[in-house]
Amino acid sequence: MPGTRHLVLALGLGLAASLLGLGAHLAGVLRPVELVATDMLMRARGPAAADPRVVICDIDAVSVHRYGRWPWARTRIASLIDRLAAGGARVIAVDVLFAEPSRAGPGCDLTAEDQALADAMARAGNVVLGFFFRARALPGERAGTLPESLAKSRVEQVLEPPGGFSIPRRQAVEPNLDLFARAAAAQGFFSHERESGVLRHYQMLIDYGGSFFPALALRAVQRFEAAGPLALGQTAAGLPEITIAGRPIETDEAGALWIDYRGPAHTFKTVSVAAVLQGGLAPGALRDKLVFVGASEPGIGDTQATPFGGEVAGVEIHANVADNLLSEHWIHDSGLQEGVSLAALLALGPLVALLVAAVRAHLVGSLLAIALVLLWPFGCWLAFATAGWHLQVVSPVASGIVALIGALRYQIGHVEQRARQIKKTFQRFVSESVVEEMLRHPERVKLGGERRQMTVLFSDIRGFTSISETLDSEALVSLLNEFFTPMTRLVLAHGGTLDKYMGDALMAFFGAPVAQTDHALRACGAALAMRAELGRLNAHWHERGTLPPDKSLGIGIGINSGEMSVGNMGSEAIFDYTVIGDNVNLGSRIEGLNKLYGTTVIVSEYTAREAGGAFLLRELDLVQVKGKQVPVAIYELLSAEPAMPADRQRAALFAQGVAAYRGRDFGAAEAIFGDLADRLGDRPAAALRERCRDFLRAPPPAEWRGVEVLTAK
Repeated sequence: MPGTRHLVLALGLGLAASLLGLGAHLAGVLRPVELVATDMLMRARGPAAADPRVVICDIDAVSVHRYGRWPWARTRIASLIDRLAAGGARVIAVDVLFAEPSRAGPGCDLTAEDQALADAMARAGNVVLGFFFRARALPGERAGTLPESLAKSRVEQVLEPPGGFSIPRRQAVEPNLDLFARAAAAQGFFSHERESGVLRHYQMLIDYGGSFFPALALRAVQRFEAAGPLALGQTAAGLPEITIAGRPIETDEAGALWIDYRGPAHTFKTVSVAAVLQGGLAPGALRDKLVFVGASEPGIGDTQATPFGGEVAGVEIHANVADNLLSEHWIHDSGLQEGVSLAALLALGPLVALLVAAVRAHLVGSLLAIALVLLWPFGCWLAFATAGWHLQVVSPVASGIVALIGALRYQIGHVEQRARQIKKTFQRFVSESVVEEMLRHPERVKLGGERRQMTVLFSDIRGFTSISETLDSEALVSLLNEFFTPMTRLVLAHGGTLDKYMGDALMAFFGAPVAQTDHALRACGAALAMRAELGRLNAHWHERGTLPPDKSLGIGIGINSGEMSVGNMGSEAIFDYTVIGDNVNLGSRIEGLNKLYGTTVIVSEYTAREAGGAFLLRELDLVQVKGKQVPVAIYELLSAEPAMPADRQRAALFAQGVAAYRGRDFGAAEAIFGDLADRLGDRPAAALRERCRDFLRAPPPAEWRGVEVLTAK
């Protein structure tokens, strides 16, 4: 059992994590994430049954196709209201603003169409119109002026002084025409604002000019239930309390309802306006229904994003709110839920830290702690799905995660210290990447390895023997060190692993111990960097006098890609992290071909295929190296793309020569290669020109396929 000091420290870490989460929660910095988490809870709960008393009459694509683009003649809207009323709709809530008259031209009076629509509203006696509040008054507009048409739209009973509420205030309003306002049974606003791009809250009241006005869905439900006057009071907690038919509505401090969406788009029963006007509905389909008239056709009505994802027609928002009001589908987010959330927040951090520290089997303790952290979101979902409770998800989970990380960090501190000691020791003998792999996977510190797609690079110094004869041993060792230091650095900079030094040769590989999908690209990049670095080294050595002016070091680099065995190989006592296999041997053979063709960097066809179009390559030959039965195409690595036009032209001419050579047109090939060799000093072209001359003197046998068979390594 861990010591008391160990447990006390763990408990302190957990409590600190909880206090950090509490501070973030109180400061509101986690609110945007919490809103998204609640959206996820709603989606995880899934769609719920919509109230069958709520129906949407939709100005949809079919209606627009039949009756033309919006706006329609108001006589047609009058006919729609008459049809809905005749169908038995108890309340008709219209999500359309009629702020301007129908006019034949400037200065004209209200048309007969306007009067026809007003008459239809008056005949129905149950139409609830919507109007629009603006946050700012327009230039020249007097803020807070109450139009006469809205005088009867105010909340009937205000039981608390207006200054005691934080209900949003607006400075301007866009009302319906007086003609329509007088004919309508009631009015409610339909201006609502999104929060972080999603409409989650529905503002039930707006403070305009010291009076309070209800939203469209609230006023429609009041008329639907014949509930008597709306009342605005105050709860014991000091929050606005809106009551309808004696039932309080659960809102926040701003008087907004958190919408409990019944599902994604098209959850409510929907009838097309075209079907209503044509009399295509079943008898009784609208009887005693609360009908919301609005548009889903793009370009007519507004659209809103909901927690279920995607945009839905604004009229569906009103339908969801009406459902919540009629069926009392509340998202409970009061002081009770807040208290439970804070209790979980303060408890989760210490409990998680104690589990990590107290359980002797560290893996078991860590898994239990993780399970405890994950259990809270599941509990939040269960409470949301079954009781409509909104419990804070993010801040308790955040405190649990911070406590888990802190406890684990404290728990493994001594392990990390030992790892640093091991790393420091082993880095004297192997590369840092190998040490990192050994620390991550200590089970691999054994004989054997694994098969992996990789690229191997071999580099050998050219002209070293003649230069070594002119230098003493100390100067020779210094020269090699000056050569290998930057070359090794370039290999490591491109993500390679140094395998070994072999006299004046270097071997490296790419793709292990850390897997790299671009291992061929990295190897080719390293080769070009090594070639450029050698030029700078030779200039430095000439300037310093280390090398005579007529002598320079050269290198030959061979690269091959393919499946290789990589791992720790050697004896049980001493082993080395290296690669072996046929593809490694092929890479070594390819390096030696630089002497034959007078090149610096040769890659196999497998590397050329892996490197894609990132480099300018030219195919040199088809060769069958010693010990291999299958010929392989070899390429000279010229430069990275985009290449110089001169290099690209030289590669194209060389390709023409290779094509003629393999077509047994040795005369044409000899001419092309000779031109490149004489004009540009192209050494591979000179080598192939000599081969063409030999074949002109003694043609190859009929079965010859352009393969150069090499008998030496």
